[in-house]
Amino acid sequence: MKKLTAKDLRWGCPNNFLNFFKGAEGIPSTNMIVGQDRALKALDMGLKLFKPGYNIFVAGMSGTGRITTIKRVLEQIHPECKVPPDRCYVYNFAEPSQPVLLIFKSGEGRTFRDDMKELIRVLRVEIPKALDSTNVTKEKDLLIERYQRQEKKVFEEFAETLKKDGFALVQIQEGGYISPSIFPIVGEEAVSIDYLDNLVKEGKMTKDEKEKKVAKHKVLSKELKRVLTSARSIGREMHQSLDRLMQRSTSMILDGLMEDLRNRYSDKKVRKYLLHVKNHILKNIDIFSGKEKKEEGFILLGAGKQTEDPFWIYEVNLLLDQGHEDSAQKCPIVEEHNPSYTNLFGAIEHHVTAGGSWTTDFRNIKAGSMLKADGGYLIVNALDLLRRPFVWDQLKSVLKTEKLVIQQPEHYFSLAPLALKPEPIEINVKVIMIGSSWLYAMLYSWEEEFSKIFKVLSDFGTTMDLSKNSVKQYSSVLKTVCERGKLLPLSKDGLAEMLEYGVEEAEDRSRISTRFAYITDILRESNYWAGVDKAKKISRKHVEKAIEARKDQHGLTEERVQRMIDEGIILIDTKGKRVGQVNGLSVYSLGHTSFGKPTRITATTGVGKSGLMNIERESKLSGPTHDKGILILSGYLRQKYAQNMPINLSASICFEQSYGGVDGDSASSTELYALLSSLAGLPIDQGIAVTGSINQMGDIQPIGGVNEKIEGFFDVCKSKGLTGKQGVIVPVQNAQHLMLRKDVVKAVAQNKFHIYTVNNVDEGIQILTGKGAGSAKKDGKYPPNTVHGMVMKRLVNMSHALNEFESKKEDNDDDKKTKGGKKIKKKAKNKKAKKVKSRH
Repeated sequence: MKKLTAKDLRWGCPNNFLNFFKGAEGIPSTNMIVGQDRALKALDMGLKLFKPGYNIFVAGMSGTGRITTIKRVLEQIHPECKVPPDRCYVYNFAEPSQPVLLIFKSGEGRTFRDDMKELIRVLRVEIPKALDSTNVTKEKDLLIERYQRQEKKVFEEFAETLKKDGFALVQIQEGGYISPSIFPIVGEEAVSIDYLDNLVKEGKMTKDEKEKKVAKHKVLSKELKRVLTSARSIGREMHQSLDRLMQRSTSMILDGLMEDLRNRYSDKKVRKYLLHVKNHILKNIDIFSGKEKKEEGFILLGAGKQTEDPFWIYEVNLLLDQGHEDSAQKCPIVEEHNPSYTNLFGAIEHHVTAGGSWTTDFRNIKAGSMLKADGGYLIVNALDLLRRPFVWDQLKSVLKTEKLVIQQPEHYFSLAPLALKPEPIEINVKVIMIGSSWLYAMLYSWEEEFSKIFKVLSDFGTTMDLSKNSVKQYSSVLKTVCERGKLLPLSKDGLAEMLEYGVEEAEDRSRISTRFAYITDILRESNYWAGVDKAKKISRKHVEKAIEARKDQHGLTEERVQRMIDEGIILIDTKGKRVGQVNGLSVYSLGHTSFGKPTRITATTGVGKSGLMNIERESKLSGPTHDKGILILSGYLRQKYAQNMPINLSASICFEQSYGGVDGDSASSTELYALLSSLAGLPIDQGIAVTGSINQMGDIQPIGGVNEKIEGFFDVCKSKGLTGKQGVIVPVQNAQHLMLRKDVVKAVAQNKFHIYTVNNVDEGIQILTGKGAGSAKKDGKYPPNTVHGMVMKRLVNMSHALNEFESKKEDNDDDKKTKGGKKIKKKAKNKKAKKVKSRH
């Protein structure tokens, strides 16, 4: 047990720590990463080791500068990355739904795309010229004339046959089509075969004549089909002859242009694609001629012309142009802030046709961040990534196979009629995923393949050792922030206050916080207050003002709780003594700020066998850690008082006016003090608040939030009036964590408030009751005028009282069962045995 002095409560920056300070201009700027040596070693190895599975998970709390560090380390190591190739998707003439991937050296993809554009442009000019030449036109006309004569002859011969049989060939329109039909001639007029029935009815034709005409019509109709088949055959031959003529006429132009391209690109896959292009062009010369190809057979009336550019199939989709100057000279470092499926892995965009249906083609394949980072690094937030559907599974697939398949997520465009399956892309990307330590632990434990694809952990700590050297490094970081942010320079006392704030954030007088995002926020806000004062430097008072203003911004809830205590709505005593009642301490966290306030904890005890009841647990307001703390109390009572006798006890412990749930074991010592007070009948000083957990042996264990708890109780005591006797009991292990506010330190220095550290329950109960705890004698008994002696005496008395009560109850039960004034002897014997047993 120790009563702490003011110097034990806060670290103040010693003058010898700032011997290097000769003015802000004397502090060197730095690009060093401060306080993260372990994380930097792992990160350096992970960034340089380009092997399968050596992706990096950067763990730690926000504000520790993880992203800044990654970028700065990458700048410092100047990674040499092999410039990734250009990837192009082109039309697959054999299977249009499976676009072909062509790979080029960096910069060649753009050249190939432009060469293909130029090829088609030239062909669209030169092919029509070649086809419109005098020789070709003359030969084409002769071909057409020859086939037309053949076709005409076929129809003329058939028409002559029809005429002899009293029929004629008539062109009729049925629906949207025009087709030839055979009509019988009646008089000098051609009529339909169905009209003959009317003529029979009118008496202009006999029934026999009509049946002969119908029979002959059937025969001639079969002959018409043969004639039409022959005509179509002639038409096909004509078109084939014309196609061969056009191919022969343009092959010289096409061969020369394609040969130039093949000489420029030696890749076998590219040459194979160019061969397919040539063959397709030769089969579709008509689209270059600028004239519509005539359809074989008869035309569908009302059918509109195809308006889409027919040359789109020759286009080249360059996914990423690596030939730009920036791409060619720098290792790709891509930070994806919105890691959706399409942003990471690319997309196949769809569009609506004029007919209202979804469609797509190879031109709509788009690259994502994964491809942009090929050959380099992709930085992504783990939680953002895991929240997006399908993303994690696809990332695992890409990292395991080192192949990227650009596809839409399963639920996108499920009604699209065409599902493209682009050829997979081989990539080499090092993924740097940033997340918290608990997220890393969860993924490592529950995701089987996580450890296989993220083999490097770079764990960022929130604090670093506090020493002269670390203070100098810290000062350089603050100087750099001032320079880059165009802030006022720090004065010596301003720098000292910033260092003290860093230690305060670390909650350990031997450490200083490395959560520079929050430290530098205070620095910027201090600069604002210096500007308000029109000062030339940021001094201690400006830093203090910034810290005070930050606390005030988040202080509404704390102020409301304090007001409820002042008004007596929340019952807290800070004077006097009460049996079975102790002030425990709780911490409330709201975002980055937290504050402490006292909570009344009470215990009641009585005769019974129900044991120790946790009211919070019974009302389902207790968490598992708090429940464990209550069970530990039971263990303590057994080892302390039940070595020679059983404990017959009925007790309850309660957090008064707590309706939102209780968890944690930091109040377990407080609960024990209240219980011991109730059992011993000893009043507890209400001016002393308590925090600390215990084990079954009665040792006090450290807790978190010690500064907030002390300051919270101090504020309540100050509001109700400091008596000079008030204070807080904390575990001895928490002494090094104390970085209390200056007003609390001042009150302790003036002997208006007190901080005690204790090692065990015995030391704490003595402070609270003013009576010694007492040590057990050889016979296991405690001195009568000690806390443990008084507790033991009460427990023995309660045990006797319980036995007497049970004896009387059994007597009454036996009386009810007595027959003819005689009691059952067996019952009496059992009663006597029970009495003997309870005396032990």
